Amino acid sequence: MRVLAVLGIALAIALPVALSIYLARYQGMEQEQQRALGYAREVLSRSEATLQEVDLDLNTLAASAAMGNDPCSATNIALMRQLDVSSPNTQAIGVVEGDRLVCMSLTGVVESIHLGPPDVIQPDGEKIWTHVELPFAPHRHFLVLGRGRFAAIVHKDLPIMVANAETGLAVAAWSGPRRVVLTSHGFIDPKWLNVLQGRDHASFVDAGYVVAVVASRQYAIDATAALPVSKLDERTWVVARTVVPFGVLTGVLLAWAAILLARAQLAMPAVLKAALKRKELFMVYQPVVDLRTGRWVGAEALIRWQRPKGEAVRPDVFIVVAEDSGLITQVTKDVVLEQVRMHAETLFKEFPDFHIAINLAAEDMQSERTIGLLRKLVEVTGAPTGSLMVEATERSFAAPSAVRNIVEGLHAEGIRIAIDDFGTGYSSLSFLESLDFDLLKIDKSFVDTLDTGAATSQVIHHIIEMAKALNLEMIAEGVETEAQAQFLRSRGVHYAQGFLFAHPMSFERLLEELKQEREREAGQNPAASGTA
Repeated sequence: MRVLAVLGIALAIALPVALSIYLARYQGMEQEQQRALGYAREVLSRSEATLQEVDLDLNTLAASAAMGNDPCSATNIALMRQLDVSSPNTQAIGVVEGDRLVCMSLTGVVESIHLGPPDVIQPDGEKIWTHVELPFAPHRHFLVLGRGRFAAIVHKDLPIMVANAETGLAVAAWSGPRRVVLTSHGFIDPKWLNVLQGRDHASFVDAGYVVAVVASRQYAIDATAALPVSKLDERTWVVARTVVPFGVLTGVLLAWAAILLARAQLAMPAVLKAALKRKELFMVYQPVVDLRTGRWVGAEALIRWQRPKGEAVRPDVFIVVAEDSGLITQVTKDVVLEQVRMHAETLFKEFPDFHIAINLAAEDMQSERTIGLLRKLVEVTGAPTGSLMVEATERSFAAPSAVRNIVEGLHAEGIRIAIDDFGTGYSSLSFLESLDFDLLKIDKSFVDTLDTGAATSQVIHHIIEMAKALNLEMIAEGVETEAQAQFLRSRGVHYAQGFLFAHPMSFERLLEELKQEREREAGQNPAASGTA
C-alpha cells in the first residue's frame, strides 16, 4: 500500500508536470516556426531590395552602352560611381569581359581581376559569381551579379545580418535544374532547398532544426532560416523547472544552477563585467599630427585592458565580447567617457586648441542616451567647439535614418564626427552623402599599400578625391614611414597618426610631451612667446 501511495502521489505530480511541459513545448514550437518564417522573409526582402537596385543600375548602364559609350571610358566610370553612391546595397559596379573584371566604379581602370566561370546562370541569362575576393578587400568575399557587359558587386553578408549566431540562414538561386547557395550562415541542410515544390513558403522540423523556406515572387531565389530545436528545449526546460515542486528535483536544479554559475564566471562576458568593477580597463592616447606643420593637434583615446597578473587582453577581442554581450554601453559610459572626462578637464585648460577623439560603438551611435552623456562631457570639461570628436565605423551608419538624430544632436553640442576605417566595412558610399560628417579616416590597410605596386594602391587615390569632393578633412591611420607621410601630404591629406609619429601613451606622458612641444616652440619664437 505504501508503495502504491507513493506511486499515486508521484503520478499525481508527474501528470500535471508532463502536461505543462507538453503544452509549453507545443506553444514554443509554433512560436519558433513563426520566428523562422520571420527571419526567412526578412532575408528574402533584403535580397529582393538588393536585386531591384542591381536591376536599375545595370539597365541604366546598358542604356548608356547602347548609345555607343565605351564601358570603361571616364564618362561611363563617372556614371558607375554616381549609381554606386546612390545605391545603398551596392558595393561597386564594374565592367566584365569574359571572366574578368576590367574596370570598376571604385578603382577606375585597373589590372583586370579574374572571376572564373560563373557559379549561377539564371533563366534570364544573368550570371552570378558567389565567392569573389577583390584585391582592395582581401579576406572578404563578395557576390558579383552580371548582365551583359556590366556587373554589380554586393557584400555577401548584407541579406543575412538579421539574426543571432545560432540561426542558420541562406539565400539560394536557380541555376538550370539545380539550386545554388549564394550566401549562408550557420548550418543549412542542402535538402531543405528543394522542399517548396511550387509553394511560396514552408515550415517544418527536421534534423533537430525548425526550418522555414520562402520563395520570391519576383526573382528566381528563395531564403531559408533554421533555428536549433535545442534552444526550444532549453526554454521548455525552464518551464519544467518552475512546475516541478519536489525536493530532489529542486536539489538537482540547484546543483545545475551552481554549474551554470561556475561556467558563467569563467565566460568572457562575466570576466569583462568583473574587470569593469575592478577598474582594470584604462585609456591611452595616440597623437594626431598636422602633416603640414608636424605639430600634435589632437589624440585618439584608445581603451586597453590589463589583467591583475599583468597579461593584456587585445581590444579587438574584448570590444567584440562587450558588443555581443550588451556591455558596450557600460564600457563607453564607465570607462571611456569617465576617464576622458578626468583627462580632458586638465588638458583643455592648458591646450584649448587640442582635440580628443572618442570611439563609439554601433549601439552607442543608435542610442539617444549618447547625446546626453556627451553633452555632460562637454559641460564638465569646458570643451571648446570642435575639441571633442566622435569616431565610429561604417557599420554604425548602415541605417542612416536610425542615426541621423544622433549625428545632428552631437553636432549641436559642438562635437565633430569622423567615419572610421573607411572602405573596410559593409556600407556602400551613399551614407556619406546622407549624413553630415566632418572627417574621414583612411584605414591603415590602404596606407600600407602605398608604393607597393599592388592594384589596391590605387584605392587610396579615389578615397582622397572622394573626401575632397565631399569637403571632408582626412586623417590617415597607421602611417609608419616618411615616404607614406610625404605621399599623403602631397595629396592634401590634413592629418595622420601612426608609429612614425608616436605610439599610444598614457595621459600623463601625452601632457608632458605637449608641454615640451610648447616650450620648444616658445624657444624658437621668443618674441611671440613674450607677446602672449
